[in-house]
Amino acid sequence: MGLFSSASQTAMATTLPAPKTMQTVFDETVETTERNRIMRLSEFFAAPLSTFDGGGTDLLAWFDAHFPPVKNIGAGPLPGASRGFWSSKSAYSKWREVVRRRIRSTLGLIDAKKALRDRIDGWTPFLALLEDLSKNRGPVHPATFGAIRTFSDRARAAGIDPLDLTSDVVPTFLDKMPEHARHASVLALKALNRHRVFPQIAAFLPVDFDTTYLIPTAQTPVPESVRKMITDMVETARYDKGTYDDVSESSSENFNAKTADTYCAAMVALARAAQDTGVVDLATLNCLDTLFETHVRIPAIRHLIYLSETDDGISLRTAADYVRIIAQIGKANGLKTKKWLKNLKKNQHLQEGHAAGEKMSPKSRDFCEKLIHNPADVRTFLRQHVLYQERTKDILATDKTLTITQLRNARRLATCAAFSALEIRGAGLRKGSALAAQCSGVEQNFLRKTIGENKIFELRIAQKDMKGEYVELPPIHIRDDKYCGYDVLDWYLKTARPLFDFANPDFCQEQQCAQATHLFVSEKSAQPLSGSMLHKWLTRSSAEIGLPMYPHNFRHGFATLLLARSWSNRGRAAAYLGCSVGVLDTYYGWIDKRQKLEEVQDLLAKALIGK
Repeated sequence: MGLFSSASQTAMATTLPAPKTMQTVFDETVETTERNRIMRLSEFFAAPLSTFDGGGTDLLAWFDAHFPPVKNIGAGPLPGASRGFWSSKSAYSKWREVVRRRIRSTLGLIDAKKALRDRIDGWTPFLALLEDLSKNRGPVHPATFGAIRTFSDRARAAGIDPLDLTSDVVPTFLDKMPEHARHASVLALKALNRHRVFPQIAAFLPVDFDTTYLIPTAQTPVPESVRKMITDMVETARYDKGTYDDVSESSSENFNAKTADTYCAAMVALARAAQDTGVVDLATLNCLDTLFETHVRIPAIRHLIYLSETDDGISLRTAADYVRIIAQIGKANGLKTKKWLKNLKKNQHLQEGHAAGEKMSPKSRDFCEKLIHNPADVRTFLRQHVLYQERTKDILATDKTLTITQLRNARRLATCAAFSALEIRGAGLRKGSALAAQCSGVEQNFLRKTIGENKIFELRIAQKDMKGEYVELPPIHIRDDKYCGYDVLDWYLKTARPLFDFANPDFCQEQQCAQATHLFVSEKSAQPLSGSMLHKWLTRSSAEIGLPMYPHNFRHGFATLLLARSWSNRGRAAAYLGCSVGVLDTYYGWIDKRQKLEEVQDLLAKALIGK
């Protein structure tokens, strides 16, 4: 029996396929350059390629875990950054693309994908239609078509046709996907939902196709009736009744529309907390006064603090902000909110959250400390508007039609150049104030002027567009004699801004649509560029010039450079940033402490040598 058992095991060993390793990938690669790139893995880990088998499970997942795409890395360091293993993010990205493609080829994934796309099924005519509608500036954006086609690969593999995309089938299908694939699939489904207004697209989808079920159900739904009452309450608080003018029938604003959205979110959080704790039934609520009563206040605040302790909840800082906002809105509507404010001052958890909002975040402080200790970074920081412009000009220096990728990169870099010029040569604005700038139209606040022999751009920021709205900036001038700020903005208006369809007069005339009036324009409409897109673009562009940063780092960087020179520059820094000296003391006091410590160390050193 032992003999047969041994023979059986030997036979099984000979029939089981050998596991795929990076050595297998290398052996199946013919092209020399690609083989060299695969061999870099061995150099990276200082180990033979045959030892990398993905843990015996998934070689591709192993590779992605160790070498994520650049967009996931963001402004962070590349793998092996401490060793300077990659010359740039571009070089890393190209290497990753080649090696990943060779891994997919060895695992048979490329052939499997081709076979899947060659299949004739319900997706075949649908994808052909979407591809046709994505050409020649059609109603379907090429990137949207690509996302839907990728989703169709997953659906085909699961045997799901477009007509099967119902609320009974899709959730189970999504639950089986990895998180990144599920997120991308949800975006593709929402895109289909937006485009079903076109009859030819709707014809391929279920009659009752609707993606509302894709909205996360973890949060308690708030009825529209309650949301309407919240909006009305916030609107009441938004305007100062004491300034009402019966001629214009208007009052001055206490806060702007964007701030109103944040205040509404705080009130919605209160409503959810009241429902989740069982003290209020939102379905029968007909007056929001109940939400401010003691029997609601105590459990609601406890629930907000509890949410700050969960992985997917709000932060403690947000919980404290919500309590403050709720008290402010209630008081403006004639309700008693003293006990809400007392909780904010006395509760140790809310005190901790409030304190977190009164100091610089660890990420921002790390950026500032590195900046003041590296002269090369300071030079890059102060001339990055020119660096972005040069990269844009390199892309545009061709007599060929720009590819979609080149066009998007040019738009991204040009926007970062203009935004940086505004920040560096104008004033340290918050991104919301900068994105509100309009270079044409009835609300134009970005103007071209001449003062004597000098040309300037002038930006006027309304007080309502300033954070806190208690500090008003004087007109901001970007002069033509100071370090290319005027030149970059002039170039942006004349050359780069027309690269955006809705800022291009010819495109708008051809499409018979309104032309964008904002200085910074969305790629897809005449609306202003969103803050999230600016954040994404600047994060990527700044990493490309070797100084990873976020839009808000401009403000922190300017203040740090001024105060590091001398703590007596607080007045200048406050004027430049449009904030109070007290705010600077709170956020940047660590610089003064560091300077004092260094002064003491110098004095002690002198005492040691007898001077």
